[in-house]
Amino acid sequence: MIRPATLADIDSLFGIAVYEVRKYERLRLDTKKLKRSLRHVISSARHFCWVCVDSQDRPNGVIVGIVNENLWAQRQSCNIVLWVSDIPGEGVKLLRQLRDWIHSRRAIKVVGFAPDTDDIDPRVWQLAEMMGFKRYGGAYLLYN
Repeated sequence: MIRPATLADIDSLFGIAVYEVRKYERLRLDTKKLKRSLRHVISSARHFCWVCVDSQDRPNGVIVGIVNENLWAQRQSCNIVLWVSDIPGEGVKLLRQLRDWIHSRRAIKVVGFAPDTDDIDPRVWQLAEMMGFKRYGGAYLLYN
C-alpha cells in the first residue's frame, strides 16, 4: 500500500536515506540537515513525499520530489532525489503517484531523475518509459 508520508514517518525515512547514502563513499552525511529536509518536504504542499508501507503501516519505500524554480525555463522543475522500494510493484506505484501529482500542477514543467547506480533492474527504466518518462542522456524526464 502507498500513502502520503507523515511526520510520524521521519525516523523510518531517515533510516532508508541513511542506508541509501552508503552507496556514495565520499559523501559525509549531515544527519540534522537530512531530518530537517525530510520534515520540510513532508510538511510542504510544494514538494512530494509518498511512502509504501508494510502491514503494520511502517514505511519501507519512499519517493521524494523536490520542486524548485527552473534555472532557464519559465516554470518550475521537480527532481526526484530519493526513490526506493523493496516491495515488488510498490516502487512503480510511487512513481505513478508522483507522475499524476505533477500532471495536476501546471506550474511544474518537468520532473526527472538520473539513475546513479548500475545495479538496478533494467525493467525499472522500461516501466518509467511506459509511464511517459523519456531518456535524455543519463536522465529520465517527464514534461508536463
